[in-house]
Amino acid sequence: MSVLMSRASSLGATDSFVPLSRQSSGPLRTRPPTTATSVASQEIICAVSESRGISSTVGLTFINLSTAEAVLCQICDSQTYVKTVTKIGVFEPTEILFMNTAKDSKLFYIIQENIQETTFTFLDRRDWSEKTGHEYVDRLAFPEDIESIKITLGGNYFAACCFAALNKTFTSHSLRIRFEPSQGSMLIDLSTIVSLELIQNLQNARSKDSLFGLMNESLTPMGGRLLRANILQPSTEVSKLSARYDAVEDLFTKGEMFVSIRQGEKHRSLASPILICYASNFQQPSRVSSTQIKS
Repeated sequence: MSVLMSRASSLGATDSFVPLSRQSSGPLRTRPPTTATSVASQEIICAVSESRGISSTVGLTFINLSTAEAVLCQICDSQTYVKTVTKIGVFEPTEILFMNTAKDSKLFYIIQENIQETTFTFLDRRDWSEKTGHEYVDRLAFPEDIESIKITLGGNYFAACCFAALNKTFTSHSLRIRFEPSQGSMLIDLSTIVSLELIQNLQNARSKDSLFGLMNESLTPMGGRLLRANILQPSTEVSKLSARYDAVEDLFTKGEMFVSIRQGEKHRSLASPILICYASNFQQPSRVSSTQIKS
């Protein structure tokens, strides 16, 4: 099963924008895996949308082009957008999409200052359509997931709009889509993540001497990313934690099952590049006109 990635529709032209005397335009540039904690150089695109009212409601959608997975969420945030910045930091997107009306917004400024090595792209307002987002769910989600996802998106307008902005073409019903609520996990701010060396060693960025580096024995890209996400946003749901403890106990007490699972994961990791194929340069210059800022 192949997954073809491309812009499915033309995007409106945007004006130039120069933040802090830096401007860059052109094709997407993915960050190199320069540290020992990079997760298999995965390419993740994020779309961000914000409410216009006094309350800071932020919609986020992430699509992992390497694993064909989409994560949708909507956050009721504070005026400092700490939850939004932390959420984006967990996923480490290589590109972040905004409406072109958000160029001078406080949200864009805060994200730009806190999220490094990311390309920022501004799209026309018409690309953020709630109706289109629901149509994508119908066409792309696994059949058994469609109904539950659409019910959830019914009360999360901004998340649906963000999903529409991530305008990709996949094989029908081949995209794993899930909605991730903002509740049910701990919030660890970015300064604490850095000072505790949860993901990266402060003295040597290439060293594995961090919590993630010491724990990461995963065999697949998704395994490494799941571990990273759980370090940065530990779950507080008792049922989820109990299920994990039960799984660990089974693996610890049933050695043959543990070895079999490890062997199976090794074979699956070798097959992943074949099963998930996409064009890395998913932008089509003849059909896309947008402004990109390299932070």
